[in-house]
Amino acid sequence: MVLTWLAAVALLLLAALGVLTATTGWMPPMARGRVVRPKAWGLGVVAGALGMGTAMSLRWWADSPVRGKVGGATAFALIILGGVLEWRARRPAAL
Repeated sequence: MVLTWLAAVALLLLAALGVLTATTGWMPPMARGRVVRPKAWGLGVVAGALGMGTAMSLRWWADSPVRGKVGGATAFALIILGGVLEWRARRPAAL
């Protein structure tokens, strides 16, 4: 149970970093050199954190097979969306 709470705190910090980056454009020092569009990167971090949080919380609210499948698919889609947004943030904008 302690590890679940530690993971939840880590995800909240990750989501806060994403919101900070998406709103202000501030990047953590380790990612500044590679990211071209910091606001898109921040949105990707938020989407990934929401997906991981959804996946972590499935055991509390997914009490039926349908809820479990929908929740799992939603978590998977959010994690993939976050990865795609972070990947696209490293590419220059197309003309």
